[in-house]
Amino acid sequence: MSVSDTPSRSAAEYGLPDDEIVAEIPVYLTQKLDKQLHLLQYPQKDGSITPGELQPREARIKPIHGQIELDIPLDVQSPMYNKERGAELGAGISDSGRLLDITTLVSVGIPQNSEYLAGVMRDGELHLTAIKKAIQLRPSLRYLDRVAEKNLAVKRMDYSDDEEEVKKDAKTQSVQVTVRSAQAEEALRQQQSSIAYMQQKLEEEPWSELAYFDVGTEESSAMHADLVAENKEDLISKTSPDEYLTAVIGSIEPDVM
Repeated sequence: MSVSDTPSRSAAEYGLPDDEIVAEIPVYLTQKLDKQLHLLQYPQKDGSITPGELQPREARIKPIHGQIELDIPLDVQSPMYNKERGAELGAGISDSGRLLDITTLVSVGIPQNSEYLAGVMRDGELHLTAIKKAIQLRPSLRYLDRVAEKNLAVKRMDYSDDEEEVKKDAKTQSVQVTVRSAQAEEALRQQQSSIAYMQQKLEEEPWSELAYFDVGTEESSAMHADLVAENKEDLISKTSPDEYLTAVIGSIEPDVM
């Protein structure tokens, strides 16, 4: 890590083309917020997100499993909003005749194939914090399941006299028999049991409310300040440049035929 009083050196000393080096920027690593930072991706959102655009009405988290939900309000007064359809779908979030006035975004974990860092420039210094959790926020369609369940319940009440006929039809359904080895059956059983167990534990964990503060608020600025390193000790490298490159890209020795 370079420090502010390090004298300027030529590009050739770095093995670079002989271009003028106009600045050397000290880089500091901080771990103060590395366990709290999440990278939120919105794959269904085109372009950049402006401050306040996705301000949620409510936010919550399951701390153990790390699942996050955001209730984003919908503009029900917009001429593009179909209030008739909104009333139908509103049955999936309330029994009081409420319009569907929110879209719930739920987090989905993604493989972290890259290393993400949050960087802050302060007084000519670059401060970096590792981001260890990356998630995508996708619309939850649970309200459709609830609407379907309510419609099914109504149909069952309307056609209660036909229940026996429905049971007979269910008994006459064809059954497909698949023969598996005992080992394959056991592996499948364990996999299904594991998935069902994890899903059950996720559903059993209670939600905790989150306070959401957008860019520009005092709370956001206070957290932004925690991204600046307080301790500015030099990081002493124990590897040579050649060893570092070998660790990153593999052997740099030419293949011998």
